[in-house]
Amino acid sequence: MGIRHQKLDIRHQTLDVRHQISDIRFQTSDFGLQNCRKRLKTISVDKVIALFILCVSLNSCSGEKSEGAKIQDRLDNTEIKYFTNGKKLYTQYCANCHQENGEGLGTLMPPLKNSDYLLKDVPGAATIIVNGLSGAITVNGTGYNQPMPAIPSLNAAEVTEILTYISNSWGNEYGGVSLDEVSTVLKK
Repeated sequence: MGIRHQKLDIRHQTLDVRHQISDIRFQTSDFGLQNCRKRLKTISVDKVIALFILCVSLNSCSGEKSEGAKIQDRLDNTEIKYFTNGKKLYTQYCANCHQENGEGLGTLMPPLKNSDYLLKDVPGAATIIVNGLSGAITVNGTGYNQPMPAIPSLNAAEVTEILTYISNSWGNEYGGVSLDEVSTVLKK
């Protein structure tokens, strides 16, 4: 059943519960507490809880997939592990300059979010991570000329994890980065 059908079903069930509650209020005021108790027994506690959970979960989503769901669609299990580990490594080694949101630091440090420079050659970015970079570059039409320090202590697997994370975060939709590609690039 699609989300729209689920939403309609929940709305109908919610209206049904509201009508039952209105009936109970009416019966309480006009027919006494005894009839009210009988009507309350017909409303399943499980049904009310299930409706509440479904309403909250469906109201919290707009029908569009979350960033996490899109990533899971794009990556296989190994790549999802790379992505998860890459996030930790990114936080440790990269976030101070490129920021947690991948937007960089103004005109000092380039963004990785929607970065044309990064996305044109993701595996090639492995050499920048390991060897650093100096000299002017242009990212999304803006010039940057701050050196990027090398991180030679990272192995090919760790670099692959970082690249998988940054190339699939903040709206970047590159897909999987293979350890073989990164290893080949780093051997050059």
